[in-house]
Amino acid sequence: MRTVTVKNLVIGQGMPKICIPITGKNRAEIEQDLEIIRSMKPDLAEWRVDCYEVGKNGETIWEMLRTISDKIGEIPLLFTFRTRQEGGEQEILYEDYVKLLEKAAKTGLADLMDVEVFFQPEETKALIKSLQESGVFVVASNHHFQRTPDAGELQERMRYMDECGADILKMAVMPQGSLDLCPVLEATIQMHQECEKPIVTMSMGASGVLSRIWGEFTGSCITFAAGRQASAPGQIKADEMRSVLEKLHQIKERKN
Repeated sequence: MRTVTVKNLVIGQGMPKICIPITGKNRAEIEQDLEIIRSMKPDLAEWRVDCYEVGKNGETIWEMLRTISDKIGEIPLLFTFRTRQEGGEQEILYEDYVKLLEKAAKTGLADLMDVEVFFQPEETKALIKSLQESGVFVVASNHHFQRTPDAGELQERMRYMDECGADILKMAVMPQGSLDLCPVLEATIQMHQECEKPIVTMSMGASGVLSRIWGEFTGSCITFAAGRQASAPGQIKADEMRSVLEKLHQIKERKN
């Protein structure tokens, strides 16, 4: 399998990597998020830029990005603007979305960029290439907050992400019950075997908690865990997540 190496972190190898989101609406809340990240030392941090209320804060996005980058040091940073149609806090025009991501990539302050592949599917490949040319890795993403697609659809969506040239493929879905974990499990294992790129999958909400810890056995290589607060339903606290993942890793190693 092809791995992605960001700073000193190898994604797609070993225990699933833990990512804590930065979801603060203002500097004070972001400072709290950063304190938690510094104390818990996750493998990655994600700045959810859509949570930051730019118009109500004195600092620009770029000043805040510099602050975040400086304070997390060698922890790789994923830059994400989650659109409202995929569960985010703000709406944005596609042309503004592209400008935001391309400018962020060119700052050199973020290591990975989240791209919602189905925002404008016909233009995704060009956007991903542009971001990669600026020196960042691209996490292609797709989120379903109302349903869980069947395993076939999940696989087709991840195959399209692969065709678009993304470095990491991410799918997040909402289960209507425990049985909805089955298509996610099937699609994750299948794509892990089929695709050379790192895969990230999760089922949200209380019914989907199991999907956030099964990566050791299915091949999902990143799990998102809550710091000050969760960025999506069903996230486990980061310290609890690390404890569980380490135990599962030890069990797997003993079995091997």
